[in-house]
Amino acid sequence: SFPKESKILLITGLSGSGKSYLANQLKQKYNATSFQPEWLKHSKHITEECKYILDTFIQKYPHIKSYVENKWNNAPTEDENELFKEYINKFFIHFLEVKKDDQLYIVEGLQLFTLIDYELIKDYPIIIKRTSSIKSLKNRLKRDYQKRKNEPLKVKIKWFFRVLKESKLYQFKHRKKLNIFIKKGTTK
Repeated sequence: SFPKESKILLITGLSGSGKSYLANQLKQKYNATSFQPEWLKHSKHITEECKYILDTFIQKYPHIKSYVENKWNNAPTEDENELFKEYINKFFIHFLEVKKDDQLYIVEGLQLFTLIDYELIKDYPIIIKRTSSIKSLKNRLKRDYQKRKNEPLKVKIKWFFRVLKESKLYQFKHRKKLNIFIKKGTTK
């Protein structure tokens, strides 16, 4: 139903599945604005066109500014952090409240199936990027390596082992969550 009925399209899938690539293609095709719930954690990647959403959210909840600025670094993983889960849901609600009514939006991120309350998103059209865990991991390594290609070898090695450690969460635990999310959507 996007863009005729719904001005919001959701895209989710495993880390490295091609969500951002697809979102960028559709963003250009429909002249849409991209929005990522993870900007609450990685605000340096926010687009200028959506900066006002994060800025007004922090004005509403000024006590979380230090968390946003520090990428919630002192917190456990996203899955285990109840405070982050609470605020990422509030951030999505805030997005729905302050988004421009005449604009098309493509909302992309794995948080749509890992952290965002299903009731908040169930009525929007969604694309689920179904890519194998191995291919997703390979894509993530390739993508993230490009960002680090000029860093010293020691930093690259440390990063590589961190990604392998995180792959247990991002590729295997999230695969189970994604399948549960898909079942919710198909058993309406």
